[in-house]
Amino acid sequence: MDFSETAPQRRAATGRLALAFFVLAALLGRPARGADGKDVFIANCAPCHGPDGKAHTPAGRKLGAKDLTVSKLTDAEIRRQVTEGFKDQRGLVMPPFKDVLSSDQTDAVVAFVMSLRK
Repeated sequence: MDFSETAPQRRAATGRLALAFFVLAALLGRPARGADGKDVFIANCAPCHGPDGKAHTPAGRKLGAKDLTVSKLTDAEIRRQVTEGFKDQRGLVMPPFKDVLSSDQTDAVVAFVMSLRK
């Protein structure tokens, strides 16, 4: 370090260092701070599927929502249904969430749904 720097130069260098630290922390911390599947599920899926995934809710019973604890769908099938929605034989619909959830949130929901299985 050049000790002949002026105070404004040191402040600018410190500011650049702090900015670099925050950018690096944001990039490296993203997986650890990624979407919490349970929180995303509770906010978006629990009204029909229930907080435990068993679909024991008034809306879930009315719409025939599936008990996710016994689901045999693959990760890819769950992701497709979350993003594109689902329509059963009776015409009942799970709406698509592709415009609601980010890719990270969808991944987190898929992982959470998989964790609900018995």
